[in-house]
Amino acid sequence: MYNQGFGGPGFGGPGGPGFGGPGFGGPGFGGPRPQGFGGPGFGGPGFPQQGGFPQQGGFPQQQQFNNSANDDDEWEYVTDDDGDYIEDENGNIMTPQEAEQRGLVTKTDGTVDRGIGKNLLIGGAILGGLWIMNKQLKKKRRVKKANPDNVPYKWVKWTGSAPANAVSFKTNIGKTFIIARGKVKDGLHCGYADPASKKLYTSYGGEEVVCKEFEILTCPPNRLTWIRCSNPQQISDKAVVGGYEKDGTTLYVTKCMRDQTAYFGKVYKTGYCAYYGYDGKEWRINDFEYLAWN
Repeated sequence: MYNQGFGGPGFGGPGGPGFGGPGFGGPGFGGPRPQGFGGPGFGGPGFPQQGGFPQQGGFPQQQQFNNSANDDDEWEYVTDDDGDYIEDENGNIMTPQEAEQRGLVTKTDGTVDRGIGKNLLIGGAILGGLWIMNKQLKKKRRVKKANPDNVPYKWVKWTGSAPANAVSFKTNIGKTFIIARGKVKDGLHCGYADPASKKLYTSYGGEEVVCKEFEILTCPPNRLTWIRCSNPQQISDKAVVGGYEKDGTTLYVTKCMRDQTAYFGKVYKTGYCAYYGYDGKEWRINDFEYLAWN
């Protein structure tokens, strides 16, 4: 007959910035033939390094992840079922890896049927894996701020009439167009609004898109200027942010000439042309002007 031993409780080592190390039970030793079982493990206490917070049990206190002061000035998070970030019940934004450490998601080997849990799956090849949310939390996508801080201009909701500081242009065909933007295919796309029709005209996927709900650009006098451009990669950091694509690519406001008439459109820095909507189609133009603030 052999004695059955039990190992003592194991303790994890101290955590990095705000995270306790995993605990492992110590090995148990019985009589001549060891048949012991490891004792329960406990995560060691987290020790605060820069940016970290200690908490009993080795878990970080709830905090805003991936949102440093610099990020707050430049980025924002929008709700999107295809997003790769998670928002918890307290409004904290985090990556799947951070959510896994807090027990909010579970990593999967990728064999989960996407058709069953499509809205619960996050991540992919770029993030190094797939996770399943353990709770019904919001999925978020990080995008360039559509209404940046510390700039003279502001986007406001169209309410049926244009304010005095709306950024507009009187065309040679007797119309006044206002720079505007609207939601299209999970993105925010800029174009031109016609106060007469009370509609926004922009473009997407080769077609003109018409929106009844949109925002218009406003700005104090003499704070904006048009800059000629034929290479989007040369667009300055002071270009007016007009919106973003579904994948988060930033879009900037452009002025595109057609038959001596100006139409407002969009451009992104990694492209080679500007885009605008007209007569049911999306048109491209290599020589255009983009709007910048001063």
